[in-house]
Amino acid sequence: MAKNNVGKKPISQEEYTTNKVLAVFSVCLLGVLVLMILERLLGYSNTWKTGVLVTRVLLGVGIVGAAAGIIMLGQEHAGKRSSVRRIVCGRNMLIASIVAIVFLTAINYYGTMPIKAMYVVLPVLAVYYLVYHSYAPEFFLIAVDTGVGVAAMLVIHRALVSANHTWMSTVAAAGTAVLALIQIAVTASLRRKKGKFTFRGCKIDTQFSKNAYLMLTITPIVMVALTAVVVLAASHVMIALGAAAAYLFITAVYYTVKLM
Repeated sequence: MAKNNVGKKPISQEEYTTNKVLAVFSVCLLGVLVLMILERLLGYSNTWKTGVLVTRVLLGVGIVGAAAGIIMLGQEHAGKRSSVRRIVCGRNMLIASIVAIVFLTAINYYGTMPIKAMYVVLPVLAVYYLVYHSYAPEFFLIAVDTGVGVAAMLVIHRALVSANHTWMSTVAAAGTAVLALIQIAVTASLRRKKGKFTFRGCKIDTQFSKNAYLMLTITPIVMVALTAVVVLAASHVMIALGAAAAYLFITAVYYTVKLM
């Protein structure tokens, strides 16, 4: 029987992107399952010690993974290992390990309290990754702006409800305003340079569409205005959150239609 000398067909960029998105969603789903197990173990006195042990073991695995990611990054920069269209590469390993370390450290110190927030954060990270690879670059930034605004509104509402943490509302509102001013300034600069800039000697084109600069200027202003509503009247937080969600939904529909 003749030997088959036909080489393996290289994976296309589209297939690689699809595989990366699926891998991220799979890892996030696994993370949610691990969080459910840890919450179950740490929630009962008879399994609490086991939960603490499992948390610390997983934290150790995360630290080892981060070290492996750094080593792989070094090999890739030295040309000893290729990271082209590879899901398991130094950067991906390091990012996943850092996220795991942050989450597990929080659980190790605070117990089950931060787990409910993590149930939201992990799926949100997966969705943001999908948006990053599937939509126009400016819509990803718009989604990030909306996410930051929503987070600030929730922090402000929680701080105003609790008399002992009112200072947090000031910090959240001021932080949102500062980030908005930075984005508006950067957007204006990119508009003048037609979306191109130089970073570490490399010329980068943001590939923004014609209306991107207007949207990237309006969005932070809208989020700051909605944040101000919550600062002035904490009881209106649901109205502000609904307005932010409606803004993001309408924008998502617009950019989805543009993809067709």
